[in-house]
Amino acid sequence: MIKRILVAIDGSPPTHMVIRTALEEARCHGAELHIVHVIESKWTESEGMSELAIRDLEEEAASLLSSMKAEAEAQGSEATLHLLRGHPGDRIVDCAIDIRADMVVVGSLGKSHVKRMIAGSVSTFVVTHCPITTVVVKPGA
Repeated sequence: MIKRILVAIDGSPPTHMVIRTALEEARCHGAELHIVHVIESKWTESEGMSELAIRDLEEEAASLLSSMKAEAEAQGSEATLHLLRGHPGDRIVDCAIDIRADMVVVGSLGKSHVKRMIAGSVSTFVVTHCPITTVVVKPGA
């Protein structure tokens, strides 16, 4: 039985599709919805990154989460928000385990093989490392 769903968002173009998928799953199962956004640590730990720039990142992330919560509420669902810092894949997996999620929903940007090798893929990391059923929403799906 699915009681708790964690959806990871990053503000990329597929974000609304990812949220809609998670909302549908939550409605179908009568599950709680948790929305997580991770501020990647490489941005906040960079040399020369000012406190003002870090605050801007945090405000942008909080705004994104708030807009996704509003989207969930417009669809008649409640959502719990999680704003985390660190490696996105690690933090998503940790959050899923911490909240005892029964399902994780992530998006895929559809990067080329070369771009995935260079930049990595959060969705691939989560699928590979998360012990919880993970749904990957692909662009155009």
